[in-house]
Amino acid sequence: MSKDHFEYARELELLMMWDVRMHAAGKRLGLAPYPIDYRLTTDDGVTQTLPYVGMPNDYVHWSKGKEAEANRRQGYGGHIYEMVLNTNPSICYLSTTNSLPMQLHVMAHAVWGHVDFFANNKTFAETMPESIIARLTQYRNKIDALVNNPDWGWLGVEHFLDACHAISNHVGWGPVNPEKKTDKELREILRGEVAELRRRILDEGEYSQSKKVQLERQVAVIESSLRRYPIQPAADLLHFVMQEENTPNLPPEARMMMSIVHDRSRYFQPQGRTKFMNEGWASYWQRELLLQPEVDLPLEFRFDLAQSWHMHYQVAVNSYFDPYAMGQNIWRFIDDKFGKDEGFDTVKRKRIVKNNDGEYVEGKKFEKTEVVRRNRDKMMEVRRHYDDNRFVNEFMGEELFERINLENLEWVRRIIKIINKTLKKNGWNRKFVFENPAPMTLEDLMQVVQIWSQVQETSEQYHEELGQPLFPVPAQTLEHMGTVIQIVAAFDQNKHKARRMIAMRTAYHSLPNITIQDTGKLGDGSWTLKHEFDETFGPLLQSECRDTLMFFRRLCGMPVRLLTMEQRTDARGRPSGPPMPFEYFTEDGEVVKERWL
Repeated sequence: MSKDHFEYARELELLMMWDVRMHAAGKRLGLAPYPIDYRLTTDDGVTQTLPYVGMPNDYVHWSKGKEAEANRRQGYGGHIYEMVLNTNPSICYLSTTNSLPMQLHVMAHAVWGHVDFFANNKTFAETMPESIIARLTQYRNKIDALVNNPDWGWLGVEHFLDACHAISNHVGWGPVNPEKKTDKELREILRGEVAELRRRILDEGEYSQSKKVQLERQVAVIESSLRRYPIQPAADLLHFVMQEENTPNLPPEARMMMSIVHDRSRYFQPQGRTKFMNEGWASYWQRELLLQPEVDLPLEFRFDLAQSWHMHYQVAVNSYFDPYAMGQNIWRFIDDKFGKDEGFDTVKRKRIVKNNDGEYVEGKKFEKTEVVRRNRDKMMEVRRHYDDNRFVNEFMGEELFERINLENLEWVRRIIKIINKTLKKNGWNRKFVFENPAPMTLEDLMQVVQIWSQVQETSEQYHEELGQPLFPVPAQTLEHMGTVIQIVAAFDQNKHKARRMIAMRTAYHSLPNITIQDTGKLGDGSWTLKHEFDETFGPLLQSECRDTLMFFRRLCGMPVRLLTMEQRTDARGRPSGPPMPFEYFTEDGEVVKERWL
C-alpha cells in the first residue's frame, strides 16, 4: 500500500469515527438528516462539479461552461470547503485539502445543518431526492441522444434549450396545491354562475331595475373571464407552455426538453426560497453540534475552528444581508425567545485521547456527563413549515432588529475609537481626530465617516502622485460603517419599510413576478404576459425583457406581449413622475419592440 493510499484510508477511518459520535449527538438533539455518502475529492474536482450544482451526471449545455468560467473569475477556483446535495442518501463532498478539524466543521455544517434541513423542510417535499440522480442521468441520456440525432444535432437542441432556460426560473411555487381546480372545472363553475345570474335577472329584474343592472354587471365580469384562456393567470410559465393543448406547434422532442428543464428547476427552487433559513440553520449547528459531549471535540480543535465559527460576523453589515449571519441571528433569536431548559440528560461516551502518533482517537474508558436538555420545539416547527419570506417577516421584527442595530452601532463606535487612536499615533492632522467630544448621534457618526472617506480617497491620489502615506483605514471598512449608520437611521425613521427592505432581499423576491394572462385561444391568438411591478426593485431590464420575450415566442409559436411599468426620464436621464404602463411585443417573428401605453 502506497503512503498516499495509507494516509487516505487512515483519514477516512478517523472521519467515520467522528461521524458516529456526531450521529449520537444529533439524534439526541432531535436532528434527522438523510443517510450520508461522503466523498473525498480535490478542490479542482469540486470546481468542475459546481456548474452542475454537484450533479456530474447533469445534462451538458453551454451555460454550464459559462458558469464554470464565472466561478473561476469569482475565486471559486481556489479552496472549496464543502458541497452537499439534496439527495437521499445525501452526497457530501469533502476536500482533501481540508485539515481534520475543518473536515469535522464541514460535516457538522453540511450534514447536521443542510441535509437535516433538506430532509425536514416542507418546501423540499416534492423534490423526490431518492430519484434525482437517476432522473438527471436519464435526462442527460435523452439530450445526448437528440444531439446525436442528425435531424436535431447541437444547433437544434440548443435552439429549444436556450429558450427553456430563459424562463426556467418562472415555474411557480411548490408544493403544488392538490385542491386547485383545473381550467375546465373553473369554466363549468363560472358557466353555472352565469346561468344562475341570468335566472335571477328574469326573476328579480322584473321588480327592481337597479338589481337588474347589478346582476347584469356581474354577468359581464364573469363572461369576460370566460373569454380568457387560462381563466386564472398561470405562474408556472414553463409547465403551461409545454402542455400540448397550449402549444400544438411544438414537436414532441421540444416538449420533452421543456419537461426536463422544468423538473430540474422545480428540484432546485426550494434552495433559493430557503437560502437564509438553510445557511443560518447550518451555521447554528456547525458549532452547537461539535460542542456536545458525545463529540468531545478536543480543545485544540476548538481553537482551530473558532475563527470559522465566527467568520460571517467579521463585517457588521452581514447581519442584515448575509444568509449565514442573518439566518443564524434569527435562529438564535428563536431559541432565546421560545426555547427553554428542561432538566438534564446523561450522556455516556468513550473519551477522546491522543495515540502515539499524536492523533485524537477513542480511548477504551467510558465517561458519563450530564448535559442540559434544551427544548427546541419552536425551532423544529419553523424548520419544518417556513420559507425565507415567512421566516424573516415573522422573526426579524423590531426586537431583533433593534438588538442587531445596537450591536452594530457599538461596532462602529469601537472602530472610530481605534481609527482616532491610529491617526494620533501616526501624526495625522488633529482636525481629522474626533474624540473630544466623541460622536454619539447618528448624524455625528455619519459626518465623521464621510470626512474620513473623503480623506481616504484623497490620500490614495496623493500616494500615487507624491508618495504621501495612505489613510490607515481601507475604503471598504468606512463604506461598511456608513451602511450600518444608514440602515439604523432608516429603521428609526420607518421601521416597517426598513424591515421590508431586508425581507425583500431573501428568497426569490428579486425574481420578477410574471404570469400568463391570456393565450388568445378564444380571441386573436396573441399571448399576453403581465409583470407585477414592484417599486422596491423598479422596472425590468429592457435587454432581458427583449431576450426573454424572444425566447418565449420561440416556444409558444404565436405573437406575444408583455405588460409592465416603466419609469419615464427627463432629458438628463433622471426619473420623472410615477412609473407608467409599458408594453414589449413581438413583431415579424422573434423581433421584439416596445412602446408606452
